[in-house]
Amino acid sequence: MRGLAVLIAAVLCFAQPAVAQNYEGCSPAQSRIVADALRTAKDLTLKAAVAVGDTNDYQRWFGDYSRQNAEQVRANLKAVVTALRSGGVTAQCDTVMDDGCTGREYAWVLLDEPYLMHLCPSFFDLPPLTALRPGDRRSDNGTREGTIVHEVSHFRRVADTLDHCYSRTECARMARDDARRAINNADSYQYFTEDVTYFARQPLANKPPPAPRANR
Repeated sequence: MRGLAVLIAAVLCFAQPAVAQNYEGCSPAQSRIVADALRTAKDLTLKAAVAVGDTNDYQRWFGDYSRQNAEQVRANLKAVVTALRSGGVTAQCDTVMDDGCTGREYAWVLLDEPYLMHLCPSFFDLPPLTALRPGDRRSDNGTREGTIVHEVSHFRRVADTLDHCYSRTECARMARDDARRAINNADSYQYFTEDVTYFARQPLANKPPPAPRANR
């Protein structure tokens, strides 16, 4: 019976999605923040993939709905989930003096170096998505979870997204004018995930548009 119990425990362990990640140059407090953000980002992105459809949220960030385009969006979101589930994400906590963190960047990656994600000090000033309320100006520059979705989508083996726009106003305009570019835009996945998993459940009538932000 003991051997059977051990076997069952092992099966249950392997049945769970991988959550262990790697942290380089991060303090214990930073590591905890990143771990929480990665875990929540995985759950929210999975919900976003399921929510892809002919909806206002989809049209706002990816343009006119078509089955082919929606399948691409869903596949890209699932690829982000797969990357986050792999347990292979490495979060490197950089300083403002490090390459890539000298401006207003929150995080950055190199497309061909999965899954190494460089986090700048300003990343830790971002709020977690679940802490926000409608009209809260802390959401103007995004969230920790949204930033992770943005960055992970950049990797070539994930969704190979680019940065065609950076603010909600600009990205919503681009979705109306050029759906194909919107589907290839990292911020579009961030905003869709944020909206469909949290903000869409809140009254947004007087929510101010976010300010442009630097990210890559």
